[in-house]
Amino acid sequence: MLKILVTAVIGLAAFSVNAQTGFSIKGKIPAKYDGQKVMLEYRTTRQEVRDSAIVRNGSFSFKGKVNAVVKAYLNLKPTEKNKETADNDDFYARNYQTFFLENTNISIVGTQIGNATIKGGPAQSDYLILKSRLKSLEAKQMVLNEQVMRSFRNKKNESSEDAPNEFAPQLQLLYSEIGKIQNAFIQHHPDSYVSLDLINERNDGAVELAKLKRDLKLLSPRMKNTAMGKNLQVKLAMAEKTGIGQQALDFTQNNTEGKPVTLSSLRGKYVLVDFWASWCAPCREENPTVVKAYKKFKDKNFEIISISLDDKKEPWLKAIEADGLPWIQLSDLKGWKNSVARLYGITSVPQNLLLDPNGKIVAKNLRGEELQMELDKIFN
Repeated sequence: MLKILVTAVIGLAAFSVNAQTGFSIKGKIPAKYDGQKVMLEYRTTRQEVRDSAIVRNGSFSFKGKVNAVVKAYLNLKPTEKNKETADNDDFYARNYQTFFLENTNISIVGTQIGNATIKGGPAQSDYLILKSRLKSLEAKQMVLNEQVMRSFRNKKNESSEDAPNEFAPQLQLLYSEIGKIQNAFIQHHPDSYVSLDLINERNDGAVELAKLKRDLKLLSPRMKNTAMGKNLQVKLAMAEKTGIGQQALDFTQNNTEGKPVTLSSLRGKYVLVDFWASWCAPCREENPTVVKAYKKFKDKNFEIISISLDDKKEPWLKAIEADGLPWIQLSDLKGWKNSVARLYGITSVPQNLLLDPNGKIVAKNLRGEELQMELDKIFN
């Protein structure tokens, strides 16, 4: 009898595990959205998934399966009627929201997508906790961002060349407060996918070695063993190889004329290794600042090597000419698979490294006036 009971319990447990073989999303928004399309997007380790559902009688639904917890994006697609105004009002903010997707039942209820309450698995519950703690600060951030954009438009109309910076101290303080709340969350939720995602977002571009090392120590072994956790550990290992004080990894790549140039051939000079691309708007915006620094210090034992992540030669050459970049330009025209970018673990641009005459890295990711200030300290 006991054996039969144990078997029955095991069978019930197996059923409960297998019953939820995927996710089921059921959404409820006002019927005025009937006929409109709700988009669901998320990225797995293998592919980017995009799905859509039509709102009928104020309801929409999705079904699918994920191999691990992922951050997903839900938004209401503008109709032809409101497409023209969608970019000029708060349509996007009102009809977009992120959430954590896992194989469970998920409910979405609200007057619009942006303010809907999304309930699901443990990761989404953690996310709601974090969102509640950040709510007031994010509201302040939204107001400040609007003021910055308004100021930018006004100054642009006045033909001013100066970017609006009067809000910089306020934004910096706000980011600092947001960072403190996120740090506290990670510390108290080491086994949460939300904590893992926060750390991953912080290191999506340029990696700050000390912060990444600190954050990874806080994560549970389970989170470290996820695909994202393992990728972060690879980034850490790469950052340690290319951190300040390390010897720069040598490389050779062809210039615009197809002739090879080796980094170590410039030993004896201060060298800025600059990663960019013709299609990268922030890179192109940064170029005038780099040109200014180059003109000022090129006769003071200073050189620049730019590594382009372009995959076509023509736009690369056109950008060099248009931006007036007179220094060494290299590329293997393999885009994100550029061998030097991979060697240095570059996953976003612009990024740069400043090397001393011995080839040691003395500074990283000098943007705007930071580059000028650093070179002033060295040469003056």
